[in-house]
Amino acid sequence: MSERVLLERSILGGVLVFPKVWDVLALSERLFDDAICRKIFEVIASFRARDVVPDVLLVSSSLPKLSAQVFECQALAPASPESVGWHVDQLKAIWARQSLRETASEVLLLADNDKPVGELTGFIEGRLESVVASQSGLEIVYPGEFMQQYLQVMGTRVPFSPTCWRPLNALIGGWRDSAFYVVAGRPGMGKTIVLLQAAYELAQSGKHVLYFSLEMPAVQLQHRILAQVCGIAYDRIANDDLDVEVDIASFAGSDFRSSARDLRKEVWAAEARLTNNLGLVCEGLMTPAKIRAYVANASKRRRVDAVFVDYNGLMEDDLVHKSKIDKIGSVSQQFKRLALTLDIPVVSAAQLNREVESRGRESKPQLLLLLLLLLSLL
Repeated sequence: MSERVLLERSILGGVLVFPKVWDVLALSERLFDDAICRKIFEVIASFRARDVVPDVLLVSSSLPKLSAQVFECQALAPASPESVGWHVDQLKAIWARQSLRETASEVLLLADNDKPVGELTGFIEGRLESVVASQSGLEIVYPGEFMQQYLQVMGTRVPFSPTCWRPLNALIGGWRDSAFYVVAGRPGMGKTIVLLQAAYELAQSGKHVLYFSLEMPAVQLQHRILAQVCGIAYDRIANDDLDVEVDIASFAGSDFRSSARDLRKEVWAAEARLTNNLGLVCEGLMTPAKIRAYVANASKRRRVDAVFVDYNGLMEDDLVHKSKIDKIGSVSQQFKRLALTLDIPVVSAAQLNREVESRGRESKPQLLLLLLLLLSLL
């Protein structure tokens, strides 16, 4: 079975398992290249046209010769509605590239036959409009419908996921879904510690969090998490300096008491306090598209609730940019689209330049630095 056929059957299975996604996916028969998948899609679409929500039994009974394939689609269904959307985006991209290649071949053929330029441009514009429309859900939200949905969930869904700092919660409320946050600081100011602590505490609350590090290996991140959980100095854990007992002095009334901590036992005991809600991805080369692929893959396990990236200055882009400012602006815009698409908070660290410190106390930030920070916040 080819990758495209596997993708098509996964989408059909997702439509059967998560019927509510049908109204937002904007699927069409032309996306399906496999003949069997087209027949299954036609049956599902025919039921939907009659306002009937079909399940796997209803579709398989309508296609008795293809019942095995219908059940196979159900078995290949993604683990969440969000994953179905990502699969559809991949299939639409495959179809768009194929359509563009076919359009290019037809344009060359028409040009060789001395077709008028007006006809050629009209043909190209029509094809391009079709491709562009396929890549967009073209969803229109009406206030009346929105209020009905909002009233149904009002009081049952918390609009913010609180951070681990109460003063910050008092200012911003917490991590809001669909929002993009930037944690900015100069080198060595603790951006990684802040992001990792925020991601860890969010995971401890039961959220599925992905943490992307572009400059630190996974073992160092794990050491930092253990240091935070156990209250042990990071250097002791990183250097495996845990066999020396540490005396702790305390006062109980008028009596002085001294106890000892067995650090190695505490580290081993920390396993019970750790969860599998925090996923670490440590790679030196990362693009927004690759992050989207990681999120789609993790969503097969369960819905991803937040994404943290350390940091956007090290990110690469699929496009070539003239300057670092252009690249960071493009990456930040893609992070914002990711937050909007998945309806989750995306938090990224940003590194500020230290050059201002060498220009004296009275110097002001340069326009270039302000522009760089502004672009990262877009």
